[in-house]
Amino acid sequence: MSEKGEVFFVKMRPGVNSLTPEEEDRSFIEMNPLLILGAGSRLSKWAGEVESIAIRYEKLVMYLMKKKERILALTMEKESGAEGDHATITAIGPLLSKMMG
Repeated sequence: MSEKGEVFFVKMRPGVNSLTPEEEDRSFIEMNPLLILGAGSRLSKWAGEVESIAIRYEKLVMYLMKKKERILALTMEKESGAEGDHATITAIGPLLSKMMG
């Protein structure tokens, strides 16, 4: 998506059912990443720009990554513990960063 909220792509992995209705997925993705990253950016004057944010829900993990003027929102099934989620994000982070240019 863009920093203006324009959604370019919303898709579930084949064979995986969303926890939420499709219209709720799109509605959420249009606004919430912008709000979350915007709130996180309040410290950017001192800490630098926000690169990524991970949010752990009871059933899933949402990973938000900002690169240039694009925002990637990725959700995945929650691992057995925070260490597993961190390992997954650490493993895919560089690949996602490369894909986003």
